[in-house]
Amino acid sequence: MLDGLFVDRRTSRLGVSRWLSFLVTLLLTFAHHATPSVQAIAGQSPTVPVATVITVNTSTDLDSGSVTKTCTYTAGTYVAAGDGCTLRRAILEAAARPQSDRPITIGFNLAANDPNKDKEVAGTWTLPIAATLPALKTDTIINKNGQVTIDGDTQPGGRTTGPKIVIATNDNSLEVESTNNVIRNLAFKGGGVIFLKEDGNTVERIWMGLSDDGQSIIFRTPANPLRMAGGGIHISSNNNTVQNNVIAGAFARAIDIDGGDNNLITRNLIGTRADGTVPTVAASAQCLRSLSLDPQNWYGGWGIALSGSNNRITQNRLAGLHIIQSQNDTPPMAIEIFGANHEIRANIIGVDSANKRVGVCGQGIKVSGSGTQILNNVIVRSRTGFEDGEPTAILASDSSPLFGQITVRGNLVESGPGKIYEFGPGIPALLRTFNPAKFTNISGTTITGGSGDNSPCPGCLIDFYRDDADEIAEALDHLGSIVADNNGNFSITLTQTLPSGVGVRTSSTTQAAGIIGNYGAGTTTKLSKLYMPMESVTITGPTTGTVGASYAFTVTVNPAGATIPVDYSIKATDATTQTLTSNNRTIVATYTWPAAGTKTLVVTVKNELGTVSASHQIALTGGSSGAPKLYLPLVRK
Repeated sequence: MLDGLFVDRRTSRLGVSRWLSFLVTLLLTFAHHATPSVQAIAGQSPTVPVATVITVNTSTDLDSGSVTKTCTYTAGTYVAAGDGCTLRRAILEAAARPQSDRPITIGFNLAANDPNKDKEVAGTWTLPIAATLPALKTDTIINKNGQVTIDGDTQPGGRTTGPKIVIATNDNSLEVESTNNVIRNLAFKGGGVIFLKEDGNTVERIWMGLSDDGQSIIFRTPANPLRMAGGGIHISSNNNTVQNNVIAGAFARAIDIDGGDNNLITRNLIGTRADGTVPTVAASAQCLRSLSLDPQNWYGGWGIALSGSNNRITQNRLAGLHIIQSQNDTPPMAIEIFGANHEIRANIIGVDSANKRVGVCGQGIKVSGSGTQILNNVIVRSRTGFEDGEPTAILASDSSPLFGQITVRGNLVESGPGKIYEFGPGIPALLRTFNPAKFTNISGTTITGGSGDNSPCPGCLIDFYRDDADEIAEALDHLGSIVADNNGNFSITLTQTLPSGVGVRTSSTTQAAGIIGNYGAGTTTKLSKLYMPMESVTITGPTTGTVGASYAFTVTVNPAGATIPVDYSIKATDATTQTLTSNNRTIVATYTWPAAGTKTLVVTVKNELGTVSASHQIALTGGSSGAPKLYLPLVRK
């Protein structure tokens, strides 16, 4: 895999992919391990002046059936309870208070001797939820302005390595039906979803689905593991921010933008432990499709799905995604995209925070719709599902007439399911079969080429990716880009000669509408085949023999990943020159000679990038076996 080169290139010459990956790791480290003051640097929402503070002072869910008891507020049907301020009462009060009382902070001041302190981990307070929580809404249906902040970090004392306040939801959800609210520094376990039904809300530094120490997944119904940890964040509104959260074990999507626009999903950990790591799972158990719970496995859950338009999914880490499922269920995808004009940038898929290549059990990125940009993501050890049948890390699949240009650039793919970026069968053949830029020559550090066969691409932006010689198509490094001339031709100079066993793939992205059918500017082709110069050809076979016997000679093109197809030309003593065009880099030629003497085979092999040749001799003894009768069957190997 040339891991050394992979790391070196990403830490030096190719700043875009490598530095984005580095910054993601740095930001995630800050967001999940830093003190509150450093967390603000890592993306905490700004603090706003507070008009009202409601302080939760008991962990017990008192009078869980009441819809009128608040902490301190009395008006109309609402009455202040005298026996404590619970989370339920605080939310109900925040919803009931008039606009003049906002902004509102729901804080915590639970006692050191609270009965639910240190239930599993020192420095935590657990709040068991006995019934459905009231919605976080406003006192009027006309003005949706909520301006409520629920902040678990307001609790005095407690731990500094994770949320102090742990909400045992009992499968109850938190529904946000107002705007401009902030929910932060809380842990949710036992199922339930955070629903963002109105605009402009922020959810940050939340744990969902994890044990109190953040090291394992807590199933919401232990007796029914199919439900997994539940949880997740569901968005059906606009302009929300979801950042620096950890969501593991989600049976449905961990984060689901269901028709919302202009939402930002950034720096979240999906499928991992709280520190971004994934425990080691035996190779034999990884991604097994089974309805039986294996305690030694890791069920990181589903990833991110989005529809709507203009949503941004950036700098998230998704690893260890796996669910309990039947053989025919679709395995969990990392990022699934519908809608239009999204930005999917600098996400790390399949690599945990300890840099382990743990992979994900489903599709890396699947995209439909139009206008989406998929840029500078890292995808390692992704798999595929059933419905499209394309073994590729990034898949465009859409049978809708609304499908439009998709930009796919700068993404690194390692140890994928077979291909890098391909189109599903529903995509029109015009785009599916459009060929990216091709090479015509590699000479030292200079590469020249032009448009792909039968695919004119004038002025297109061509990206170059490094790959090794194994049979899996990968993009291990982004080597740079260049704009082709008006004839589609290009020339690029690399900073160093390609090492042995290293080749280059290309993709082409249109810079104007109408280059590929009616698709607009920004349409990216699939990636090309591997362009790798031949270094040599070898002939192996016997050097002595007898007249009349058949002898096989193996012809091998080196290196193993050299560009195909190749044209073989074999000239043997006393025989007509034989030729063969093949996608095989090894063939077997068989000869029988009727007369003694030294016989010579000369093999010349040519591909798009050059020519190599070699010769081999065999000395034959014995008498004549009759009239010359020679044949040269070429057996592909």
